Amino acid sequence: MSKSTLGTAKARREQYGQGGTERGRRTRALLLAAARTVFERDGYLDARVADIVTAAGVSHGTFYTYFDSKLQVFRGVIAEVSAEIQDAVTVPLGERGDRDPSDFVRRLDLSNRRFLDVYRKNHRMLMLMEQMATIDPEVGERRVLGRRRHIERIAASIRRLQREGLVPRDLDPRVAAGALTSMVANFAYHWLAMGEAFDEELAKSTLTRMWLGAIGYTPARS
Repeated sequence: MSKSTLGTAKARREQYGQGGTERGRRTRALLLAAARTVFERDGYLDARVADIVTAAGVSHGTFYTYFDSKLQVFRGVIAEVSAEIQDAVTVPLGERGDRDPSDFVRRLDLSNRRFLDVYRKNHRMLMLMEQMATIDPEVGERRVLGRRRHIERIAASIRRLQREGLVPRDLDPRVAAGALTSMVANFAYHWLAMGEAFDEELAKSTLTRMWLGAIGYTPARS
């Protein structure tokens, strides 16, 4: 691509690239969906902008109106996947009033199940994210920040449960949260991405049981 063409594309991105109009938002979403299809099929290294615009049914010029490179559109897809995971696991845990053991366990089980379901849906992109996190600093930072947010959310829940007397006070909330996050995520990777065979319901219920056991959760006596 020539310097003049690049300059024109940059000007278009500055004017239209954030999808400020309804048409712009639709076009950007179309490109992201097409890029995801190509990345999942071919991987990052073998994917080409030409394949993405063909899948989207648009021109190269349209692509460069919204994204300056294959890497930038990849980052856009990863941003969508990360937001979907965050939405899936955001089930309040350990809030005031959770002395009802069935309510706390229900919320925890729901959060774990949502995570596993969204991991299954997105496992190809998540595997690519793991690969690209070692190459691209922005993807790596997004991965670290996503994990950090999840750990802090779980740690805050454990602290609330400790104040309620439902979890031992000598358990370090942040260390426990990091270990639990790794347990669930690594299990999901080997089960849903690498194809280890587990019964679905048994796997999900066992993860919740292990989560509760790991923090020493003891329901309050009624």
